[in-house]
Amino acid sequence: MHISPPSTDLFDPQDSASGGVDDIDQQILILLSQRFAFARHHGEASAHDDDMRRQSLTAIRRKAFELGIPVSLVADFWDRMFDASAAMRDQAIMQQRVMRD
Repeated sequence: MHISPPSTDLFDPQDSASGGVDDIDQQILILLSQRFAFARHHGEASAHDDDMRRQSLTAIRRKAFELGIPVSLVADFWDRMFDASAAMRDQAIMQQRVMRD
């Protein structure tokens, strides 16, 4: 398997002087918050459909490889994120049922 270094296309060396990694981490957290809110409100079919989940993970693994980031780490993260999204969605559904009853 060919392992390439992480993509530097979007890297600006000037960012590192102003807390670039911290800024990126904050952006990741904001995006995760948005993703979980979306999954909670709109559902995430791929979290329960095994075929769709496998297809999504295959595409994500491919993209991680193309970007030169650890494929197994990304796949594990996404797999856990699918589970967490499904749990959040299920919790929201249960809360709605309780409020209706």
